[in-house]
Amino acid sequence: FLAGPTVCTAAFVSCPPSTCANWLCVLGVNTVTTLVENKKAQLVVIAHDVDPIELVVFLPALCRKMGVPYCIIKGKARLGRLVHRKTCTTVAFTQVNSEDKGALAKLVEAIRTNYNDRYDEIRRHWGGNVLGPKSVARIAKLEKAKAKELATKLG
Repeated sequence: FLAGPTVCTAAFVSCPPSTCANWLCVLGVNTVTTLVENKKAQLVVIAHDVDPIELVVFLPALCRKMGVPYCIIKGKARLGRLVHRKTCTTVAFTQVNSEDKGALAKLVEAIRTNYNDRYDEIRRHWGGNVLGPKSVARIAKLEKAKAKELATKLG
């Protein structure tokens, strides 16, 4: 359930240092949670490989509830590079210089259309209802018994 690498990862990894330096990034789960609850975060970025996952598992639901765009990118080390640390679990963008508002708006729009607005569609397609070999054999056995019983009734 990760955001497409073309949207989030490419945007943050290829972000020029001058642009990223002008964005006010707030990192850390507690701080980001407070910003989302107060609706002060413009964009929330979550790493996919947080251990334990319970630290950030509630953030997507909270962001959806509060109407804050969020994305999940591959690698907390990659997210840490954005904020000049080894690793980072979550980052929230709160303020952006006026010359960079267009870039952030473009990024937020891409994330909303490709990720946040498609949440229900993505959620509905979990699993393929694929039965295991034992279940398939049991169903085939029952079908065969029903067919045999129907054949004896009719003929």
